[in-house]
Amino acid sequence: MNRITKIRTLEPIMFYSGKQDELQIFLNETEYGELIIKSLSNDQIQVKAVLLDETGEKLNWKQDYKGLRVSVPETLVTSKKATGRVVKVTF
Repeated sequence: MNRITKIRTLEPIMFYSGKQDELQIFLNETEYGELIIKSLSNDQIQVKAVLLDETGEKLNWKQDYKGLRVSVPETLVTSKKATGRVVKVTF
């Protein structure tokens, strides 16, 4: 069976968490697969970790001059009331 990887470039809602070295990114429930966030390229900021805020689960990511590429599994569990998820980016 061939799996097609979903790759999308996003301009998500990002907000400062109040911590000196952390941003939070809001993703709706349909945003999964390989997500590229152009505004977080390595010439702008050096990312150290990317994780799901609700559970602390580490997400696979890669950063280069094109942006931050985050792998968000389609099967990622969210609470039944959730209309989205928050990804925490530390730098």
